[in-house]
Amino acid sequence: MNKFEKAQQILQEINADGWLIVVNEDNDIHSRYLLGVGSHALHAILIAADGNHKVFPVVMEANMVKNSLKKKGVDAEVIPFNSLSEFVEKLKNFVSKPKIALDFGENIFQENTTSYADYIPFGTYSALKKLLPTTEFISAAPIIYELRSVKSAEELEDLRNVCKATIELLETVPDFAKIGMTEREVMAKLEYEYAKVGKPAFPAIVGTGEHSADPHHNSSNEKIKPGPLLIDTGMQIDEMCSDITWTYWVGNNPSEEFKNAYNALYESKIIANKYYTDGTPSRLPAVKCREYLAEKGYDHEKLFFHGLGHALDFEAHGVGPRVSSKAPEYSILKENMVYTNEPGLYWIGKWGIRLEDDLIVGKEKCEQVTYNPKDPLVI
Repeated sequence: MNKFEKAQQILQEINADGWLIVVNEDNDIHSRYLLGVGSHALHAILIAADGNHKVFPVVMEANMVKNSLKKKGVDAEVIPFNSLSEFVEKLKNFVSKPKIALDFGENIFQENTTSYADYIPFGTYSALKKLLPTTEFISAAPIIYELRSVKSAEELEDLRNVCKATIELLETVPDFAKIGMTEREVMAKLEYEYAKVGKPAFPAIVGTGEHSADPHHNSSNEKIKPGPLLIDTGMQIDEMCSDITWTYWVGNNPSEEFKNAYNALYESKIIANKYYTDGTPSRLPAVKCREYLAEKGYDHEKLFFHGLGHALDFEAHGVGPRVSSKAPEYSILKENMVYTNEPGLYWIGKWGIRLEDDLIVGKEKCEQVTYNPKDPLVI
């Protein structure tokens, strides 16, 4: 079953007539997710509950879109347009249905957030309301959640493939990263290699010294120096992204303080992995991880100030419940969801460590797709 067919099935279940995605300049990733190619000009996709799917690309991208849909086995009519007025007229004629889902999130500031669905610009939403005054617009969040949260066998194979390629590159970092290189130079090397087989899933985080204590550090022109070097990076090949963090040691033998923190995080990940299982509350892996860090004498409330993991799919931060000690009890993990497991300890102004792996939620136990070295690699 392809994505159009699965979305059609979900539309029937929620009693909606269609899912409309209107895109301009790549503002909604669900276009590439559904079409299989990046269509950069203004275009629209209508997945219909009755199976009469339509795609409205600009003429110069129509052939590309048609070929991609054919390759994916998608039965959808491709209707090219030449001008904005023609695009508007085609939308009005073909999309005038009673109940249409759009990519907006309704629960942005709630625990059961639908922010993953929030892509449509307000101007586009307003224009559609004027163009289709009799249509009821609903959030496409239920469709997106069902499509992306639990992965297909093909997506899981894509995950294993992209993770293998990413790990192979991380293993070579000690061969090219040197004292005196800048963070950006390391980032550029990683992303150059990615471009040979895929593309970066997100801008690589390369943090030397005290920058390693900022979880979302923006790689800079700071030169690599002795001490921790944190690299958080990922690539996309086909349908899935990788997201892996290794923390290296630059210089002579790692300090005892660093090795003790590294070992505690390594062991805490092993413990957390036991709870990435079907039907388990998504808060439990994080709770167990933090309990272990506390046993080892680390003030996790102060030193570990982010969640344990996030969903991973077509985007690096994918669709699924948060894995956090603060997640609600009703957030449940399901078999074949894909997650990160990334505990960290950060001493602001000094240095930090994060060890991040990607895994597949299993029935009885998870499948850890990546690995972190048991002992930190030395550069």
